[in-house]
Amino acid sequence: MEVLATGAGELSPTLRDAAVRCLRWNSPQRQTRQNPSERPVPVSLADLAVAIERGDRALVLFMNDVGYATCDVESPGTDRESGGGATEPWPNGEWLPGPVQRLLLTSTESDGGDVSVSGRVSRRVHRLVLDHGDGHTTAARLSEGVFGLMSSDARLRAGNASELVSYDVGGVEIDRRPLFQAEDQLEYCYAGLGWEADLRQIDQWLPTRREVATVVPVEG
Repeated sequence: MEVLATGAGELSPTLRDAAVRCLRWNSPQRQTRQNPSERPVPVSLADLAVAIERGDRALVLFMNDVGYATCDVESPGTDRESGGGATEPWPNGEWLPGPVQRLLLTSTESDGGDVSVSGRVSRRVHRLVLDHGDGHTTAARLSEGVFGLMSSDARLRAGNASELVSYDVGGVEIDRRPLFQAEDQLEYCYAGLGWEADLRQIDQWLPTRREVATVVPVEG
C-alpha cells in the first residue's frame, strides 16, 4: 500500500514525522554552500509539495520561491534516524531542462535496488513513469508541477538502462532520459541553461495554485 499527500493538511503520523525530520536535516543552520554568497533555503511545513509513504520509507519534497528541500526518510515514526536528501536554491527557478527535472534520487543499494525520486515537471507532462529496463514500470505521482516516485521490489540495476519517460495528454512520449545519469552528463544539452551543444528545448515551470490535499490511499 502506498499513501500519497500533496499538502500538509492531513498527513499521516509517519508522513508528518518524515516531513519534520526533513525540515530538521535541512534547517538553514545545517545547510552548507560551496559558494558563500548563496543564502540558505528556508522551507517550512507550509511549503510541502508532495509526500509519499511506502512501507517503511517516505519521500517528501518542499519548495518555495527561493529553492527546495527533499528527503528520502527510512523508518519514519521510529527512533531510527536514517535517510538522504538535498536542498538547493533555484539556479533557473522558472525553467526546466526539458519537460522533467530530477531533484533527488536515492537507492536502497549502491548500484540500484529500489529508488525514491522527486522533481519537477512542465505542463506538457501528463504522465511520468520509470521504465525499469526489464519490462516493468513504476508510475510517478504528479501534482501541480512536481512529482514523487517510489519503487517497490524493483531490483533496479544501473546497467539495466532504467529511464524516466514522460508523456503528454495524448499519450505521446515526449522525453526519455537515463535514471542513473546526472542531467549535466546527458548526451544532449538545453539552450539558455549554460550548455551550448546539441541544444534542445527548455520548458517553463508554471505550477498551478497549490491546494492542501487530503491523504489518499493508492494501490500499487
